[in-house]
Amino acid sequence: MVAASAALALFVVTMATAAGGKLRCFADSPATCTLNSATSATLDTTAGGDAGVFLTNGKSTNGVPLANAGFSFTYFCANTLSLTSCISGGAPRWSIPINTDGNSKTTEGYAFLDAQGCLNNGTQPSGGALTVSTMAATCPVNFQSVDYANWATFAADNPTYTISAALPFVIADVVTGGQIIVSNVNVTKS
Repeated sequence: MVAASAALALFVVTMATAAGGKLRCFADSPATCTLNSATSATLDTTAGGDAGVFLTNGKSTNGVPLANAGFSFTYFCANTLSLTSCISGGAPRWSIPINTDGNSKTTEGYAFLDAQGCLNNGTQPSGGALTVSTMAATCPVNFQSVDYANWATFAADNPTYTISAALPFVIADVVTGGQIIVSNVNVTKS
């Protein structure tokens, strides 16, 4: 996961600039990320590598307390009605940069919310797709090898933590059983 975070830093510099509004792709060969529209992308890590998306020109969450930040995306597996055939080992997932030392310019680690964890805990699909969200009580969070039942628990247990200045992103970084269609990527703050 650390390698994927480092890879993202490199790909931000060489990000895809195809049409797509605020949604942008990154990929490490042989994986690919293809923008389908302003709100959707196809991640293909069936042959390895990593691929993902991030938002540009969106609301900045730098320095926002965990309880006031929201992250979500919807996914489905291409060419099938199965929600599990294209996911594997924490992919796709949100990778959310966290600050623990009071300096929002530093990132002490990333919080992870993944599709498999949300499915395992009973998040119900909507319209053949699954939403991975910090708002879902059934989506567990992992931060620095500690598991939390959900984002609300993570925020309550760590009231001084904030979102850092680094870029939050959605990533698939393991070999998957099929292409993943990611859409409705949202970052909010209150």
